[in-house]
Order: sequence, then structure tokens, then C-alpha cells
Amino acid sequence: MDGIHASTGGAAVMTLALAMLRSFLADRVAAILTLLAPLAFFSLIALFYRHLEATDGFRFEIAVVDESGSADARLFAEAMQSCAMQRVHVSEVRESEPGIHGVLATVHIPNGFSRSDPRVRVEAASPLPGASDAALQLVNAANARAFAVDLPTVTVQVISLNGMLVRGSAAGIALIFIMFSSASIASRSLGDDASGLQDRLRSLGISAADSTAARIVAISIIAWCQLALTLAWAALAFQLVPGSVMALTCASFIAAVTSAAFFVALAALCGSRARFVAIAPVITLVLSALSGSMIPRILLPTSIASVGGWLFPAWAIDACSAAIDGRFDGRSIGLLTAMSVVSTLVALFVARRSVRG
Repeated sequence: MDGIHASTGGAAVMTLALAMLRSFLADRVAAILTLLAPLAFFSLIALFYRHLEATDGFRFEIAVVDESGSADARLFAEAMQSCAMQRVHVSEVRESEPGIHGVLATVHIPNGFSRSDPRVRVEAASPLPGASDAALQLVNAANARAFAVDLPTVTVQVISLNGMLVRGSAAGIALIFIMFSSASIASRSLGDDASGLQDRLRSLGISAADSTAARIVAISIIAWCQLALTLAWAALAFQLVPGSVMALTCASFIAAVTSAAFFVALAALCGSRARFVAIAPVITLVLSALSGSMIPRILLPTSIASVGGWLFPAWAIDACSAAIDGRFDGRSIGLLTAMSVVSTLVALFVARRSVRG
């Protein structure tokens, strides 16, 4: 690389890291896309989650079909509509009418329905959990309202505490892009090594360990910029103002270092660009899926969420989310620190061994 002269110790690492950053910034379009892509994707996901969490956002459409036509069935159907809730809309349709678009559950009132034998059939076809439960609760409420005597109506004030999904997705989406960027730069470094870069660096007095450390530093800076910009955009556009800026700075920095060290170590273990290119995307997608970066862990099955909780992207999400809430998640920060140290040591060990080999 141009501009690198013989240096020792930390000076060599910083000199090489700056050279790598200049190389990254040389293609300005690629650099801008690398930094802004997480913002665009996060905005799309955050808008969806905000709609999902809002009290007037996603609504369950439930249809009532009166197949009986009896007086009791009529009372029950009317009670169903009067029991509609803030997120649950009820409409009555005839059996001969075509299905209403977007209906997540249909309550059929069969022939023979009466208050002494109030049996109904619920058909739920929902892409989201909770549709059948909402229909069941509505049926029980309608039965009580239609046939109970002097049943008082309960007035309930609904307060939606929005932001849980958006808060987790801010760091989660950024981490997906950080991992892909880290893998991409580490892959490019393997290509440079194959073309003789390490030999040229050694002739300048820069060891393989210094080169590896410089790569971790450079990738960490790029990753931190991605994460910091995404979190800043989340605060500006989605009001996710961090309760503790210092905690968020610490969490985002150690998350960036951990991702960089992990993929540099993985690249060193693979040894060749072909192997790394084959395995890195798979590992990135698995880490993203299990850790809650793609889908919040609260929506994942318990078994998957428990496994994902032991992966470093999950620790990063927890640490950043806690910082946004104004807390310092010492456990997650400690685990990230340990992971970054282990990954760095592995990368340095493999680099030194490859030189001796």
C-alpha cells in the first residue's frame, strides 16, 4: 500500500489502519452506500414496527356469519359487533357473500344456536399470532353481553407503550449490515494477501500480527460509523433518544469491535478467500436470524430465542437497547468484550502461525 513506511508497534498498526480507511474512502459511492444502506433499511422496518405497535395501527378484521337466523343468534351477532375493540373490527356478512379481503377470523353461528346451547365455529387464517385468541375473547364477551342480565360494561383505557420493536431493530438492522461489511472487507484483505501484500508489508518491517490488528481497527471504525449513523437516525426520525449517551457510545463501540474481530478471525481460520466467501454469508445470516437482528427475539420460538441469546449480535442488541432506556447492561458489555478479546487473540495467533508455516 502506498504511504506505508517502516514503523514499529502501535505506530505500524495505526499507519496501516489509516491506509485501509483511505482505500475504503477512495470509492466514495461505495463508502456512502455502505454507511447509508443501514439507515434506509432500518427506516422501512421501523415504519412497519411503528404501525404494528400503534393503537390505531394493525387491526384484526373478524367476520360474523349468522347461519341460524334465530332471535338468539341475532342478539349474539349484534353483541359481537358492539363488543368490537380498538384493534378488533367486526362486520357481519351473509353466508353467500364472498369473503372479505383481510379477514383474519370468521365466526360462524350455526343452525340450532341458542342461549342455552351457545356453540359457534371460529375459522382463523392469520399470518400473525393472536387472531384466534382475539376471536375467542370476543365470542365470550359477546355471549356475556347478549345473554347476561344487567351486566355492567367495563370501561378500559388503553395506553400503548410503543417502541419496543423499533428500539431493538435499530441496533439489529445495523448489525446485519455491519456483519456483511466486516465480512466483505475481511474477504478483500484475503485477496490482497493472496496477491502478495503480506510479503510487501514484511519488507517494510510490518509483521502479520500488526497487519491483522490494523484490519481489526479499520473495520471497527467503519462498523462503528455504520452503527452510530443508524442510531443517530433512529433518534432523529423515530424519537429513540438514548437515555444514556455514554452507555450507548460504549455499547456501539464494543459491538463494532466484536464484529470486526470475529470476521477477521474467521477469515484467518479459513485461510483463503474462496473458503471465506463460501462460509461468511451463511454465518452472517444464521447469526442475524438467531440473535434477533432480523426478527425480534420476542417473536421467535423460545428454543430459538434461548440459543440466539448466546450469540454476540444479541448481546449488542441488548446493550444498545438498554442504553437507549438509560441503563448500562454490564453483562452484555462484558460478554462482548470477552468475545472481541478471544476473536482478536485467535486472529493474531493464526496470523503468526501462517508466517512461520
